[in-house]
Amino acid sequence: MKPTKDFAIVALLLLAGAVLGVLADRTLLPRSSTERATVRSKGASSKPLPALARPPASRTNTAPFEVEPPAPPLSADDFAAAFAAVLRGGYHEQRIEKLLELAERLAPADVPKVIQLFQRLGRRDEREALLHMLLTRWADSDSAAALRFAQQLTRPAERKAATSAVLEVWAEADNSVALAWAQALPPGTARNEALQTVLAKLADQNPAAALAALTKSGLTNPNSGLPEAIFQRWASTDPATAAAQALAQLPPGRQRDSVLQLVASTWANSDAPAAAAWLKDQPDSKGKREMVQNVASELAATDPKAAVELALTLPAGNAQNQALGNIASRWAAVDLDGALAWVKQLPPGRAKENALVNLSHEWAQSSPRAAAEFAATLPVGETQNSLYSAVANQWATADPTAALKWAQALPQEDARLSAANSVLAVWASDAPEQAASYIAKLPPASIVRQSLIGTFASNWAGHDSDSALKWVEQLPADERARAYPPVLAQMGSQEPAAAAALLHKVTDPEWRNPLGEQIAGQWLQLDPAAARAWLAKAPLPDEVKQRLLKQ
Repeated sequence: MKPTKDFAIVALLLLAGAVLGVLADRTLLPRSSTERATVRSKGASSKPLPALARPPASRTNTAPFEVEPPAPPLSADDFAAAFAAVLRGGYHEQRIEKLLELAERLAPADVPKVIQLFQRLGRRDEREALLHMLLTRWADSDSAAALRFAQQLTRPAERKAATSAVLEVWAEADNSVALAWAQALPPGTARNEALQTVLAKLADQNPAAALAALTKSGLTNPNSGLPEAIFQRWASTDPATAAAQALAQLPPGRQRDSVLQLVASTWANSDAPAAAAWLKDQPDSKGKREMVQNVASELAATDPKAAVELALTLPAGNAQNQALGNIASRWAAVDLDGALAWVKQLPPGRAKENALVNLSHEWAQSSPRAAAEFAATLPVGETQNSLYSAVANQWATADPTAALKWAQALPQEDARLSAANSVLAVWASDAPEQAASYIAKLPPASIVRQSLIGTFASNWAGHDSDSALKWVEQLPADERARAYPPVLAQMGSQEPAAAAALLHKVTDPEWRNPLGEQIAGQWLQLDPAAARAWLAKAPLPDEVKQRLLKQ
């Protein structure tokens, strides 16, 4: 297999692992309490599948719940000392959580004394999280001073995010003054961004006023997303009026379709039958067909039969198939047996395949044995693999070793790899050292081992890049070549300087050049001066360097 194909496989597997990680709600960043925004085929084997282990039964903790007293406030000196201690250890997720906790305990008046400490953080997510928390606390007591500090930051991405964070606080406290400040800015990107932030906050309080202010603002960014944001907030309190005003005030076109899509979806969240009734009165259009998909999905949670009837008003084809698939997912969440019975009686075709894939997670969670046995009766292909992956993902939470052995016993190679990667996506999050030990015991020349190494290394790096790198460095040379690119790609989004320093370890230019370009592009957004200095001596072709330097 050529390196480029290897790299493509690694990239595809990484994407699959990331999507499955989202579906399983793995490793979410903790939020501060004060955060503001809120038929078997001919090729199928008849060999019985290995027995499945069920997830462990949930255990109820009957011990009395005790509320811990709030932590004491911190002085500027105490914060600085605690900050230094946090930097000395812990995974970066733990560091972020601790840094946010410390910032929350700091008095707003003391923020100016310690805010420069964020510069000592190397990871992008840590810098952004701490800077955001400190600035919003500062803005609570002195928005003007916090805004001046934000606008003096030298890194463009940080300056933009910091300015927006402070403006959100100011606009919430005194929107009219913040709006006047934003309107007084000279025309250009900064003014557009400020108006977007302030008017979005006004939309939370008074959507009609926000729409009027937007009309008068002269906002020059057609892709601001403000009309969508305003009407979505409006629909959360008065969806019928929001829909009527969108039809009356917005010209026909893509933006009105987008706004109506949001209004219909928001309306369906609170009153799906009313949204469906309104939708039936609208003239047929591409926009209406898209709205039917979303409204039918919401309606499925309370009246799945009515949802199916609504979806069947769509012309036969992709839109109808997608709508039926969405209904299966929502229906399964409230009545798995009913959803399964409905899906199984659908005629063979894309609609049935979409529906099976969409309910696979619920089915695998409730009855992994039944889901796996049914998957074995399907034709070999994408739908079967999706069901196998869902089973593997759920099983891995209970017994990853057994789940991986089961995955490797599946008859088709694509199914084996898909299911095995689903297991590793979970295992790399829960117990990466155990997963690494298991991979080490696989035969060195096995296809499974060679295919899993890159994905596993990438998943591990997403949680603990230092440990993942140490593991990669002890691999045989050919396996290191597979593992370094996905690990460095994972690091590049948060630690571009560290990833760039290791780029020389990727010796094949077919891998190194696109990876280096990706890392440099991310670094240029975070710290342009440092990225440009590195590019001058980077192991990249001159044409790549010149293209990056023109950004």
